[in-house]
Amino acid sequence: MMLETTEVRKMDATLKFELVNLLDINDSWKSLMATVTVDCDPTKGRKYTFDHLKLIEMASQTQRRSCSEIFLEEWGTSGRIRPNLKILKDLLFELKLIRAAECVASKITDKPIGDTLETSMNILETDEFINNYNSEDCKSTLFAHQLETRLILNDDQINTRFEKIKLPYKYLSNATNGFSDSCLIGSGGFGKVFKAKLIDQIVAIKLMEKIIEEKDFKQYLNEIDIVLKFKHDNLLPLIAISYDEQPCVVYAFMENGSLLDCIACKNRSSLLDWKLRIKIATDVASGLVYLHTAFETPFIHRDIKSANILLDNKFIAKIGDFGLTRIGDHTMTSVVLGTSAYMSPEAFRGDISMKIDVFSFGVVLLELLTGLPPYDEYRTGCDLLTHISEIEYSIEELLDKRAGYWNYSIAIKVYDLANLCAATKIRRPFMHGQEGVYESLKNIQSEIDV
Repeated sequence: MMLETTEVRKMDATLKFELVNLLDINDSWKSLMATVTVDCDPTKGRKYTFDHLKLIEMASQTQRRSCSEIFLEEWGTSGRIRPNLKILKDLLFELKLIRAAECVASKITDKPIGDTLETSMNILETDEFINNYNSEDCKSTLFAHQLETRLILNDDQINTRFEKIKLPYKYLSNATNGFSDSCLIGSGGFGKVFKAKLIDQIVAIKLMEKIIEEKDFKQYLNEIDIVLKFKHDNLLPLIAISYDEQPCVVYAFMENGSLLDCIACKNRSSLLDWKLRIKIATDVASGLVYLHTAFETPFIHRDIKSANILLDNKFIAKIGDFGLTRIGDHTMTSVVLGTSAYMSPEAFRGDISMKIDVFSFGVVLLELLTGLPPYDEYRTGCDLLTHISEIEYSIEELLDKRAGYWNYSIAIKVYDLANLCAATKIRRPFMHGQEGVYESLKNIQSEIDV
């Protein structure tokens, strides 16, 4: 038995398991969440808003955990006064969630156990992200900007399309201290990236440049529409978006940063060894095969580069930044987009096919082998591919010694594969298939694993 004054966060595992299962029925946790008041004081008003509920649902999707479990953890660990089991039981009875209420009641007593005295006022531990949020102000701001957005796009369906992943800009601003430089972790042509904590998950928030014109706004939503279709271990998962003020995209935070920075050893004390580099290359190839083959019409990334390959805490590679993605096996465009050091000759002519991703991947392989940056204006042949072709390096001279003692036979195979990826379009392999790049890397990986 537990005391009535036992905090919700300290309930035993058996009660928590039973309660979570009961609250999952008919989404009963939503009714409970809507009833919770600030500091467990009925005179202070509701603690959570509808936007908080959506955060729980998004966290459940990304973490693959029960919404009830996430909510109980959030409620039980935030606020000046933490809820105890008596408060929980009384709320459940009030809501007529009888099975859940009786489940809690059967496990608690109002009699002291020994000299133990528990109280729900012991430590001030407030979730700044939630408590700083003024729901009424944000609701009015959000409504105004949503209305403006609908007028600009003349598209009344936009809000329903992204309802499940949409967050107010003010949420994200509060989580990053007003997009402070202290939270800044990167920047690029599309905007700045900030690290933040949303509920109990660390995320990366990409703050885009302010978008006004209809065509620019639709280009921003292109990335969202595309990424929502993807479910693969080697593609960066999208968590949320915001577009009521400045547009933002929220992704899972990748602890080890970009492959570009890891190869350059930026902000790191250790280097990627050669075996891990090949494993990362295999991960990226797997993600590209998925993009090219998992749907009826292939997705062409168009901007594969080491800066867009992110590494999680286990150095599993995730392809990110889908803003330039095109749908279709072969298209022509007059708009040339991408990063020049990674672009195939036909890409400069606007000839877009799966083969341009293969070419870019070949440059990434060369980066992994050599440890050299993709572009350096002070060296012969500024881009990496030209530099290697114009300087008659031996393979031993090319290999990045910081990656350890390479297996020479394997290094040769990876080097040959990189050159094949960067060959003319007709000679270039696909990422998929028995003769494809991914299968070649898997074969190389199997030699390492022996």
